[in-house]
Amino acid sequence: MIKAVIFDFWGTLADNGIRSPLRQTYNMLGLYRFTFPEFVQKFEHIFMTKKFDTLDEAFRKICQSFNINCREDLLDRWIGMWNKNWMLAKLYEDTLEGLQKLKEQGLKIGLISNTDNFSIEKVLDKFELKDKFDAIVLSFDCGFVKNNPEMFDLICEKLDVAKDEVLMVGDSPETDIKGAENAGIKAVLIDRHDRRPIEHKIISLADIENFLNKQ
Repeated sequence: MIKAVIFDFWGTLADNGIRSPLRQTYNMLGLYRFTFPEFVQKFEHIFMTKKFDTLDEAFRKICQSFNINCREDLLDRWIGMWNKNWMLAKLYEDTLEGLQKLKEQGLKIGLISNTDNFSIEKVLDKFELKDKFDAIVLSFDCGFVKNNPEMFDLICEKLDVAKDEVLMVGDSPETDIKGAENAGIKAVLIDRHDRRPIEHKIISLADIENFLNKQ
């Protein structure tokens, strides 16, 4: 029996303020010697598993790790793009109502996200979201990203539920769905544009109840 639903944040509950900041970073840095998934995995490990004092410090560390010349004009464009993303971010129309309905059904609600320490908390505060969750686990705070089962172990511990009592909802088949399944947690993809040929998926948060009823 499912007792808790845990959510990814970007692309699941909140829309990026700009189109794919990770893809823009990949193109900006010209890191085509890596496939995009390879780049994302390395980038998230560098940038999203520790706290940095400034974006300048964080991006210089990324350049060093990828052996890139960290030009000042590159840093300025990069920092501007990254800040624009969180400043223009918005919640999906079904986010607040969807979370509230799950709460009313007696389900615990968790948030798990691969994220830096500059963006997500500003957005959570802006939309007064923190009190909507019974537990929040962020990669920069715990030192893990979602391909490490320990991140899912931690949120289950915080929610005081067993893994077979949890459903993960996310928009990334590679990070959210595979990450959860590798940790022994049931997962469902949210595919808001209904473009991905995946069996277990929903189109909006309103579909979670029907999905759970079919399990």
